Amino acid sequence: MGTEDHAFLAHLLESGLLAVGNRIDPVQMDAYWSGDIGVPVPIDADVDAYLMHADADALIRAALWIVRHHFLSATHPALHMRVVRWLFAQDRLARSELLGLLALISRHGLDQDGEEIALIAWDTLEEGRLHEGEELIVPMLWCLGPSTARLFVDFNNRDADGHLRLNLCGTQDDVAAQSLVLQDGLIATGYDGDLAAAIIVIGAGREGVWRARIVDGPWEELRKLIV
Repeated sequence: MGTEDHAFLAHLLESGLLAVGNRIDPVQMDAYWSGDIGVPVPIDADVDAYLMHADADALIRAALWIVRHHFLSATHPALHMRVVRWLFAQDRLARSELLGLLALISRHGLDQDGEEIALIAWDTLEEGRLHEGEELIVPMLWCLGPSTARLFVDFNNRDADGHLRLNLCGTQDDVAAQSLVLQDGLIATGYDGDLAAAIIVIGAGREGVWRARIVDGPWEELRKLIV
């Protein structure tokens, strides 16, 4: 696999998973269909299913294979880290996998936060301090990447599935003020007074309103004490 192959996979993940607006280069696309650009055999069918049928689940399967095999961690470490973060937020990766996936040897192109995450993962993994490393890294992941969205929520306003309802006036005001578009996978900070938590937006449930799932934050610890 050469540089162009790695770049193609990187653009594929960017355009299909992370909603950053990067489109796949038409030249690369032509090279892929012509066979000049290859992808690893285990994910070839998944990539093809995504490109031909916009099968998001197929692309997620491919992304899981790519991060678990560190396929882009050396050539595109920042993208690798963002995809790990996205998959973890989507409950596609176990917490116990994070240290091994984020202990990056190649750290070129990472910002200060990314480098710190990689170093903590490497050090705690090498020293066998796994639980400590996970506790440190998980909150840091939610500060990583371009999303700085903040949404007002009421942590007691939950549907039957336990997800936060995003139908409050304060939530809608935040959406409008930040020119946000609620969509599956949007990672944000949910806040209610002094409480805050990392949340991920999910589609409407049986009630027909947008919802969010808490993925990490002080509220989860407080909720455990309350119940």
